Amino acid sequence: MVSVIIPTRNRPALLRAALGSVLQQSRPVDQIVVVDDASARAEWIPAALALSPVIEIVREERNRGVSAARNHGLDRARGDYLLFLDDDDLVDPRFVEQGLAVLAANPGADGVFFRYRTTGSADTSDGHEDPPRLAERGTRASLAVALLSKENPVHRATLERRPVTAFLRYLIPINSGFLRRSAIGAARFPESLRQGEDTCFWISLAAAGRRFVLDEHAYAVVRRHAGNATRSRARYVSEIQPCYERLLSQGLLAAPDDVFLAHLKLLWFKALTGGKGVGRHLQQVVASPRLFAAELRFWTANLVARLCRPGRGS
Repeated sequence: MVSVIIPTRNRPALLRAALGSVLQQSRPVDQIVVVDDASARAEWIPAALALSPVIEIVREERNRGVSAARNHGLDRARGDYLLFLDDDDLVDPRFVEQGLAVLAANPGADGVFFRYRTTGSADTSDGHEDPPRLAERGTRASLAVALLSKENPVHRATLERRPVTAFLRYLIPINSGFLRRSAIGAARFPESLRQGEDTCFWISLAAAGRRFVLDEHAYAVVRRHAGNATRSRARYVSEIQPCYERLLSQGLLAAPDDVFLAHLKLLWFKALTGGKGVGRHLQQVVASPRLFAAELRFWTANLVARLCRPGRGS
């Protein structure tokens, strides 16, 4: 069985398109658990349930956040395979079929991650939406395609050999992963975090020895719109700090360069926001000039690659 977990709150039009992308799968899913995080209105529910008998909707009595909603969905999910999908994102029609095929071919892998592409949303004020067309079906996301989306694409070797580093360093959307349920066990999303809860979740799995493979198909679709939680940079910089503090305090980062990167990010974020503890992170950074030089080389190469991507010239 394949289960899909979708948290939602006050976005019925976006949710409808997300559900549509799941119901269009070439290999039908067996269960879709929609966890409504105490939306202000509920009249959208009958129409959503009417879309398919595999849809289940759970209503939270109070707003508890996306992590609590996903955890509730995990508790309700019956599938042997899981997909987490936010209500404002989509998946390509071949996502599930390809995910099952990849895991069948890689019995030692606990999950597969796909490349992703971005699209704009046509969400309108009257609560109706024209779902974006899932173009580029079957497209293999090359480095150039990933750079066109202005993101830093994860490298196959990093994800497959050093998954903790991959989830710490790269943007890996939650809807790009397709997991065996057995790999998750008792792991849950940290409900105290406002940002980075998915990063902590992935890293907790990787730190526990879970292994993943990368598929080059761009089968995850991330929608950019005015309501994206990370659109406010100032808000993100403030709310992401507890994520890295948690990773450090729980010992989930074992490699020295991963520990260093977490301290470097916290130093930067706290300097921007005037947060406490700057001195502790500064001490860690200045004590590792070799790692600092390596970070400079990494981000310089990334910046050069972005500036030289097709259409920008050199």
